Amino acid sequence: MSENFPPANTCDCHVHTVGPFDKFPLSANRPYTPHEATYADLAAMMAQLGTTRTVIVQPSIYGTDNACTMDAVDQLKGNGRAVIVVAPDAPKDELASLLKRGARGLRVNAASVGETSPEKIRERLTATAKQAADNGYHVQLFINAATLMPLADFIPTLPVTVVIDHFGLVSMGPEGAAQAEMMVRLLGTGRVWVKLSGSYRVSKTNMFDPKIPELARKFAAVNPEHVVWASDWPHTPGGTAANANPHAVSQMLDVDTPKLLDFVKEWFPDAAMRQKLLVDNPAKLYGW
Repeated sequence: MSENFPPANTCDCHVHTVGPFDKFPLSANRPYTPHEATYADLAAMMAQLGTTRTVIVQPSIYGTDNACTMDAVDQLKGNGRAVIVVAPDAPKDELASLLKRGARGLRVNAASVGETSPEKIRERLTATAKQAADNGYHVQLFINAATLMPLADFIPTLPVTVVIDHFGLVSMGPEGAAQAEMMVRLLGTGRVWVKLSGSYRVSKTNMFDPKIPELARKFAAVNPEHVVWASDWPHTPGGTAANANPHAVSQMLDVDTPKLLDFVKEWFPDAAMRQKLLVDNPAKLYGW
């Protein structure tokens, strides 16, 4: 990266840590099995990117055991935050303790587990949003845009901030135009944030698809204060309930992480917008 890019205090707002497995074993009910991507690996990637702040997101492979995620946050010594997954009946003292250590969001993952029922997702969101509001958290939602469509009017009524992962997984096909407009309306409510991340999950054939910069600029134009960037390192293979053998080890996706960050300069030639995306907005959302 150049001398002035990324700017000081750049935050990668969505990464995962995995393992070491002898210390942090995977959930028996995991939807897939990745290779290890430890805190040491993360620290090396941060040094390569030039990022100093990071948000560790609890992956589905650990269920509600946040030990691996929070260990990474602890090691970041004030430069880390977490988005966690907890049981619906998690005690308030547990949530207070995790908040003090740096947890800021409660994750609802409807994508990795293949959940498509709007009714079930609405129930989960309602319960999680109450839990978040009662304990000082926001809600982070991983969902594809087609599944989100019937919930679009409901999301802004929740009593907390909602952060939507990976461009909302808006389709690059013909249906994507309506989905993008839905995301614009959500951003326009002032209740929703969007992570401009995981472009390789949005456009699986070309992570540098020219539609991605258009989408990034479209979202930032409607609410430049409510967009953040993330690498989605270490690019887990993901999985669904239909996986034939979730315990078979899957390779991480082959993604050039530094290019993902460098891509931001194409999205936003204006340095002031990059400062918001990479530094100021994450500081506001995650409390730096």
